[in-house]
Amino acid sequence: MTLVCFVLIPLLLLPVIYFAGPRLKEKVGYAAAIAPLAGFAQTISLYPLLLNGERAFTEIGWANYLGLDMNFNLSVDGISLIYVLSISSVSAAVCLYSVKYMDHRISELGIEGKERGRAFSRFYAVYLAFYLGMVGAVISTNVIQFYIFYELILISTWLLIHMFGYGDKERVALVYFIWTHISGMLVLIGFVLHYMESGCISIASYQDLSGASYLLLVGFCVKMAVFGLHTWLPLAHGEAPTPISALLSPVTIGIGAYGILRMALPAVANLSLWIAIWAMVTIIYGGIVALGEDDIKRLLAYSSISHMGYMLLGIASITYVGSVGVVYHYLTHAFLKAVLFMTAGVLMMQLHGIRRISMMGGLAAKTPVAAFFLASGFLGLAGFPPFSGFNSKLMIFTGAFLGAGDQTYLVIVAGAAFSSILTVAYGAEAIRKSMFGPAKEGLNLEKAEVSMLIPIAAMLILSLAFFFLPWLVLVPLGG
Repeated sequence: MTLVCFVLIPLLLLPVIYFAGPRLKEKVGYAAAIAPLAGFAQTISLYPLLLNGERAFTEIGWANYLGLDMNFNLSVDGISLIYVLSISSVSAAVCLYSVKYMDHRISELGIEGKERGRAFSRFYAVYLAFYLGMVGAVISTNVIQFYIFYELILISTWLLIHMFGYGDKERVALVYFIWTHISGMLVLIGFVLHYMESGCISIASYQDLSGASYLLLVGFCVKMAVFGLHTWLPLAHGEAPTPISALLSPVTIGIGAYGILRMALPAVANLSLWIAIWAMVTIIYGGIVALGEDDIKRLLAYSSISHMGYMLLGIASITYVGSVGVVYHYLTHAFLKAVLFMTAGVLMMQLHGIRRISMMGGLAAKTPVAAFFLASGFLGLAGFPPFSGFNSKLMIFTGAFLGAGDQTYLVIVAGAAFSSILTVAYGAEAIRKSMFGPAKEGLNLEKAEVSMLIPIAAMLILSLAFFFLPWLVLVPLGG
């Protein structure tokens, strides 16, 4: 099947969803899920090809301008296969989960009558644009295509936060837009500089150290929200509608790591020790702040910062094992952080909007399924078997120790590995305060929607599958 279907299906479905929304209302979400479900099915169909050590490639004649080969080329190799699998599966689960959630959220916003149907149209049409941007970016073969899709992610997520977010959503959306547009501008300048030096726009041409490598490294680190470039992430992920947080936090920011692996490794190799230090600081900072955070969504946002530190550590190792660990952890983080954010959304609906962990308590007896999902998500991220977090962290730290060039580097890696205990600490503390102890007085707990719990269970099952079947990641990546 041609790879064009990855981008063509959401592109064609987008206007259909927009115009069908006023009539179908919340049920239009089920129709919108067709695109990521089709993407997931197509990804599975590509596995036999990739397991044989080949790659999928589609070329469509577009234009040759100013000597540039601007054909619309799409390619799926081992790295992009795992990325597309993560993006499509989480996007499908979140889309199905969001049907009930957005029905509730749109009511909270006071949108009624004809405008209610139009609100569903706007949400799911922009949601498909968001999905299109993510999947298009990781299967593009030249930087012009990549940049178009990369900016589409920014525009669509800014709109979703601006229209459907919480709190001071307009200001938060603007802060998010400015920061992530800085990422886009740095990346664009890097692309132009590389073209001026090499005359190439192919992503495959980014193999040599140049000034462009450093710009791309910083630009993609903004996207990853590593320490010092992270201030936008807790705001955006905390105030975004929860289904969008469940995509932004685990899936979208990890595309920064994809960009580094594809286009900025020469700069990483030149700064390996310093980037390892940056990674360790990011891991520790995100974990410590998450440990003291009372807002469950902001806690998960800071947890994402910490886990981007693990991915940066794997990148800094400049080893095959470390790079495989980065891709593996992208998949792990996508599944398990989606579990946690979606569970947080379920609890917020059950508790009529309560987000503060200190206002919860004794919930395990009243909502045991949510307690199970919360505990499983945190344990998986901490690296406990039988979840895929065990595999991905093992590979990241193995690669980092293999890449340690001297005693200083070895101490840094050991410190980062020891800091994994922070994931256990903030996860255990969040579970203790929210699920156990005396129940808080006056808590009116609504019954959880089964249709919201099923997509969460699906993400947990996928994490279990990739623990027991690591060859699904390792063989396509050449392991």
